[in-house]
Amino acid sequence: MATSVCQNCGSRRFRADRSMAGRLVCQSCGLAAGTRPNRSIVRPSGRSRQQRWRWLVGLVIVVILIVVLMG
Repeated sequence: MATSVCQNCGSRRFRADRSMAGRLVCQSCGLAAGTRPNRSIVRPSGRSRQQRWRWLVGLVIVVILIVVLMG
């Protein structure tokens, strides 16, 4: 049997996890053997932050206009 190397951290320490039907799990990082880490994390882009900022500024301007026109 060939020694497995974790594709995430490079460790050779594995143990069988009963909750995963005996699948090998790295003792260092906890990733299942034969799987790669998910690096496609969706992060909010700068655009969405700018859009939120614009909405907030627009809302503040509208509120100020309403207060000035009512008062």
